[in-house]
Amino acid sequence: MFAADKIEVRGDVSEFRLDSDTGNIVTRTFCPKCGSPLFGRNSQMTGFVTVSVGTLEDPNTVTPQVVVFARSRRQWDSVSGDLPTFEAQPNWRPEDPL
Repeated sequence: MFAADKIEVRGDVSEFRLDSDTGNIVTRTFCPKCGSPLFGRNSQMTGFVTVSVGTLEDPNTVTPQVVVFARSRRQWDSVSGDLPTFEAQPNWRPEDPL
């Protein structure tokens, strides 16, 4: 998750909006040509976007700080047990202490 004002988008994007189970509006942004996911927004988390790691020029420059939606994690998706972990979307913002 990154501050929205730190994200630079080059080129056209398309969006799909849906209502989440908690009543928030989730917006998924994707490439209109190939459909690749780019990033997402949640109305509960104004000012922040989640970025698909595959879109980054160098994904190794990012260090995970929290795990969200652990309930959907596949058995092969291993994450450090030291990270704060949430089963679903927490009532938390990146600037909040963990």
